[in-house]
Amino acid sequence: MPIPIQNIYYLLCYAWDRLEARGLVSTDALAGHRVEHLLAKVLGVGVGHLLRGGLDRGYIVAHEEGPRLRGKFLLTESISRCLLPRGHAACSVDELSHDVPHNRVIKAAMRTLLEVPELDSRLRVQLRSHCQRMGSVADIKLSIASISKVQLHRNLARYRFMVEIANLVARSYLPDERTGSKRFHPFNANEQEMGMLFENFVRNFLRREQDTFHVEAKKVAWDLDATTSSDPKWLPDMRTDITLTNNTSRIVMETKYYATPYQTHHNTAKKLISSHLYQLLTYLTHLRATPGPKPKGILLYAATGGVSNLQYKLADHDISIRAIDLNQSWAAIHKDLLELVEGATPSD
Repeated sequence: MPIPIQNIYYLLCYAWDRLEARGLVSTDALAGHRVEHLLAKVLGVGVGHLLRGGLDRGYIVAHEEGPRLRGKFLLTESISRCLLPRGHAACSVDELSHDVPHNRVIKAAMRTLLEVPELDSRLRVQLRSHCQRMGSVADIKLSIASISKVQLHRNLARYRFMVEIANLVARSYLPDERTGSKRFHPFNANEQEMGMLFENFVRNFLRREQDTFHVEAKKVAWDLDATTSSDPKWLPDMRTDITLTNNTSRIVMETKYYATPYQTHHNTAKKLISSHLYQLLTYLTHLRATPGPKPKGILLYAATGGVSNLQYKLADHDISIRAIDLNQSWAAIHKDLLELVEGATPSD
């Protein structure tokens, strides 16, 4: 499903709940569908801001030997290395340095993108320049493990979006199954990856852009007969993608990202994917047993292929099938999502 790179950028900002980053990169400067160019552009601009404002520094432990005692005296190491007879000692010293985990991973992300052969030459020059200016930061291999070591407190909020981008680069630059060599695998070509992104985008968009409903990913309790049932701890958790609630309505919204949001039988009739309906009906059935207005369901696809506006009443549940075309302008996407919520009728 081709999605303009400008819309991919907005999806990331909402999905990661980093709306302050929407103005970081001018979307007018983004063209085509190559997400590696988007990631490189964001890192180029974002790291440029960090360098102009001054990279963060933190204390790291450094080991040294010499005639002066500094920091913590390391007796065992001094003896084992026969330093004392020479009038020297081994010490560990806390030094203020730019070589901290969050600087390491964003530098590693830039170095990783420099390995992509198709990277735009202007972006390549910018990233290489940033890496040279970060010469005091160690070169590490970009990995999910190295990113997991990054801990950002409130004063380092300016790093959050850059670290998220680095994480996305790490998940996209992977070994090729045929050759074994690494290459960039566009995350927007992966339906599972985009499905998670679409779900988080819609949830955070509705949290931010409307005030009619309370928005959450709600855990649904099983409608359980405790007198005849076994230990309920064995039952799996049920959690909706999105639940919208107010005094008069409860709406369960399940999001799906599929290039083709329907299935065909014998190459003839188009049918909705049954498992999607079963999942939504299960949530509605068990949610109805809890106090509150009768729940309604919306199955929301990030596609337009034959599924646009369907309405059913199944087992006394009102269910709507809708689609958001992510290939249209951002203004149209914004409008369609808000109209989807505004058009949700109260439960009976």
